[in-house]
Amino acid sequence: MCILVGYSEIALKSRYVRSKLERSLARDLEVMLAKGGWPGAKARRRFGRLVVEGAPPEAASQAAKTFGVSRAMPCRRVEADLASVVEALVEEAGRALPQGAGFAVRARVVGDHDYSGRDVAYRAGARILEEYEEQGVHVDLDNPQVTLRVEVRDQEAYVYSREYPGVLGLPYGTQGKAVSLFSGGIDSPVAAWLMMKRGVAVLPLFMDQRPLVGESYVERGVEAFHALAAYVPRENYKLYSAPMGGLMERLTEAREPKYICVMCKRSMYRIAQAFAKRHRAKAIVTGESLGQVASQTLNNMYVLSQAVELPLLRPLVGLDKVEIEDLSRRIGLYSKTARKVEGCKAVPSTPSTRARLGKVEELEEELGVLELCREAAKNIQVLAEG
Repeated sequence: MCILVGYSEIALKSRYVRSKLERSLARDLEVMLAKGGWPGAKARRRFGRLVVEGAPPEAASQAAKTFGVSRAMPCRRVEADLASVVEALVEEAGRALPQGAGFAVRARVVGDHDYSGRDVAYRAGARILEEYEEQGVHVDLDNPQVTLRVEVRDQEAYVYSREYPGVLGLPYGTQGKAVSLFSGGIDSPVAAWLMMKRGVAVLPLFMDQRPLVGESYVERGVEAFHALAAYVPRENYKLYSAPMGGLMERLTEAREPKYICVMCKRSMYRIAQAFAKRHRAKAIVTGESLGQVASQTLNNMYVLSQAVELPLLRPLVGLDKVEIEDLSRRIGLYSKTARKVEGCKAVPSTPSTRARLGKVEELEEELGVLELCREAAKNIQVLAEG
């Protein structure tokens, strides 16, 4: 038994880039399977697919969580002659077909062979009907209950009837590094995940605002990080934390409290930028969605963006809350990130939705915000590992 792994976008690249991405994906599969409990698994490149050996069929679901994978199929490998392929499909039917099931045989033949995919489907279908006649199985090409598949690739054939949809995208880290503002709420882990899916190595940075937030706020951040780390094909993945408590207490002294949230977020951007430069990251990722809260109006996003030089990536900017929550559920983060926590006590009763850049900069200078940001950035530490 082995696991056949498919990819989609990688196949569109030039030969050189494709080869490089295939090698990255093979390494990532091995790490992901080791994290799942199969340290002996090995992935090899094979005719437009990757083949994983040394892992049981149930490991296919873990392989499917690897960024870059379109689908993962636990399969049986046989010789590519027609008789062996047909016999393997008959045996797979015996394992996969329940009583009275409708089935279809789909065959893909690549390479120089004296038979076609149609030949395989016809001969295997006839044999299956003959072999399992008493079980009442029947051919249903339009809406089969079970689809028996084979991919014939040169001298090898891979037979399977189950497949796990993958997360798609590009292999992790192949598109550079970015720092993610990571609160542990619903939005920021999804934003980080989406950038990971596009091949970005994400450094999650938690802003520790204690004593203006409760311990539950920090605990949720750590739990959300561990849920996200399950997708990362790296050992010793880290959640970093910047101490912002003193800075936040200083912001509460502002003579115009309505600007506290905007100044807070600008401060987070500055701290993230200092951290990014230290780690040679090229962008900052945020979970902002246009118009969702007061600081995320288009006007305020403009004011926020002026605080830093690095590009700001906002993968959720055009999604509404329901869409973000649905995505969070689909990737298994929602149960950790939706829990109620003790929020920030510094939020004003009427935060500004149309902050003026000049006024914000004036208040920041009065409060000494830039120096406090530099101090927080110097004291970033590891909060958790996963």
